[in-house]
Amino acid sequence: MTRAARGRAGRTLAFLQGELEAIYAVEAPRVAAFLVGREAARAAGRVPEAPEELLVLEEDDGVALGLYLDDAVMETAAAADPHHRRPRLVARAALARVACAAEGVSHFVYLATRAAAGRPVSLLELEAQAEVDKFAVLLLHLWRRGLRRTSGALRRRLFERVRYHADLGPEALARYREANRLGGGYARWLEGRFVEDADIEGLLRELRQSYRLGGREKLDYLGARTAQ
Repeated sequence: MTRAARGRAGRTLAFLQGELEAIYAVEAPRVAAFLVGREAARAAGRVPEAPEELLVLEEDDGVALGLYLDDAVMETAAAADPHHRRPRLVARAALARVACAAEGVSHFVYLATRAAAGRPVSLLELEAQAEVDKFAVLLLHLWRRGLRRTSGALRRRLFERVRYHADLGPEALARYREANRLGGGYARWLEGRFVEDADIEGLLRELRQSYRLGGREKLDYLGARTAQ
C-alpha cells in the first residue's frame, strides 16, 4: 500500500472515529497512531486471523492497544471517501469492509474510553456495541444526504447478509452471533422509534444513553429493545 493510499485510509478512519465521538460525546486517542501491521502484531505475540482485530496487552499502569486492519480493509477505506457527495461508504462493493473498519474503530474507542474510566468490558459487550456503532455511523452518513429512508436496506445488509469467519471456535461464533442479534434488533427498534419520524435528536439521546450502560445492564437493555 502506498503512503498516499495509507494517508487516505487514515483519513477515513479518522472520520469514523470523529463520528463516533460526536454521537456519544466521548474522546479517545487518535486511532491512526495505534494501527499495527501483521508483522507488528506477530512481534507482540498475536497472529491476526480476521481482517480486523483489536490487540490488547495488559500493563502495570493500564492496557496497551493496537488495531490491526488487513490490506483489503485499508484499501477500501482509502477508496471510500466519506466526504464525497455520493455515499461511498455504503457502496455495494465497499460496505462489508467499511463496516469492518467501523467495528475496529468502535472497539478501539470503546475500550480506550472504558479503560480511562476504570470500567471493565466483556467481549460480548465490546462486540455488541460495535454492531450498534457501525449502523449508527452509516445511518447518519445516509441521513445527511437525504437518504434516511434507506435505513431498512442498510440494516438488512449489515445484520442479515452476514458470514462468519470459518476458523471461529464455538464460543467465539456464539458471541458474534449474539452480538449480531442484539445489534440488529436494536437497529430495528431505533428505526421504528426515531428514524421513521425523522427524530434525529431523539436518536442521538437514545444512543448516548445506551452507550453509557455497561456490562450485563447494557446487554439486557439491548435485548429488551430487540424483543419489542
